[in-house]
Amino acid sequence: MNIDEKPYLLLPIETKVREFQGKVLLSCFAAERGFNVLLADQNEMLRLLNCLPRGIYIDKGIVRTYVKNFRKNRKIGNRVVAWCEEGLSFRVPETYLKERISIEAYGMTDYFFAWGRYHAEIVAQKLCESSSKVICTGNPRFDLLREPYRSFFLPEKERIRRSFGRFILINTNFSRYNHFYGRDFAIKNLKEGGRIGDKNHEEFLVKWADYLGEMYHKFIEMSVELNKALPDRSIIIRPHPSESLETWKKAIGSYPNIKVVQDGNVIPWIMASDVMIHNSCTTGVESYILGEPVISYCPITSEIYDCFLPNSLSRKTFDLDELVLLIREAIADPGGFVERVQRDSATKEVAERYISGISGPFACDNIVEMLRKLVDESPSLRIQEKISFLENGKRQMDVRLITAKRLLKRMIMRGRGIDAYMKQKFPGLELQEVVKAIELFRETSNRFHDVTARTYPGMHSCFLISQDAR
Repeated sequence: MNIDEKPYLLLPIETKVREFQGKVLLSCFAAERGFNVLLADQNEMLRLLNCLPRGIYIDKGIVRTYVKNFRKNRKIGNRVVAWCEEGLSFRVPETYLKERISIEAYGMTDYFFAWGRYHAEIVAQKLCESSSKVICTGNPRFDLLREPYRSFFLPEKERIRRSFGRFILINTNFSRYNHFYGRDFAIKNLKEGGRIGDKNHEEFLVKWADYLGEMYHKFIEMSVELNKALPDRSIIIRPHPSESLETWKKAIGSYPNIKVVQDGNVIPWIMASDVMIHNSCTTGVESYILGEPVISYCPITSEIYDCFLPNSLSRKTFDLDELVLLIREAIADPGGFVERVQRDSATKEVAERYISGISGPFACDNIVEMLRKLVDESPSLRIQEKISFLENGKRQMDVRLITAKRLLKRMIMRGRGIDAYMKQKFPGLELQEVVKAIELFRETSNRFHDVTARTYPGMHSCFLISQDAR
């Protein structure tokens, strides 16, 4: 029997602008430690799961709706580990636990990778004695904010500067109100997924959406006023990946100096901006770690609905006139502006409690170390049977049949408007993008010299990343 003794990681991507670079970086770390990594469009990977090698499936959450996928993975012999993309900065801990932490889904994982000590403590409240699988590792997305890997974004930063000149960046996080599918979708989706506990919980979520709606309109007003107060700067609004771009464009349509953009990873946009403005958005944390000027604009406040971490790591203002003054201060002296936040000892303590991997070992190192431990404890993960010619032919037929069904389904989805939302979250992925990302990480870090990528046979958006994927 021919065998391949390299264990496989199955690494799906749902939201490209947020996940792609971090997961390519994790793939490079894992390949150096002896893994074959399959990096793929999440939908394609789940459709063709039976046709892929067995290995460790890494998901981005443990919500109740993932139970079916976890069960499918376990049934065919995969192990499951997960982190939570939304676990760094959530507004209401009780709501986060209800919506994002399923005990049943967690029970099917071997490890759950927490963003930091606070996240691990909150999750442990729900898991109680079964929380031993929760490991503080940090997240690969935040490795991108540290040297040498942040240099990966310098070419894109310069491209953005050439295209847009000097600008103020506004990042928004209002998808519970301004969702791609409309105002009511977020609550409807939670209800259909069984993540709304009772009528009181639903009323709480409705009030939350109302609050975000008021904040959304305040941000529109703020954008218009900044356009008047700072005529020598463009205003770039970058909505959350699940938000509707069209509502923003309609609201801003008559102001040519205000642009709504959702292009690529947010990191080079933060780096290219003069200052970034947000409210309760993870990009506030990213700006803090990058050492870039960041302001939390709080025209209205709520002890319940405001998000503590990103607001506390930013210069905060409640007044539009003061906001303009802070922006001018950041433009005049960006280094001094940032230093006033970063030298504060209380702010440092908050960052260290909430975020693992911002110094010392990278999150990718921490995660791959646990994956190697799982492989050492599971000998079957090191043995991948080489399938026979006949079995390979059957799998290729399965791939073609599933792909044909997918194309038919997409035609139906397009008619319902669903396809446009899926494209906004995952507009496609080509081999050249993966190869270029690996090359840039190689140049910036002087490592990953033998790591290469190729398209996985029979699939379009699935790529094998390995030290010998030639």
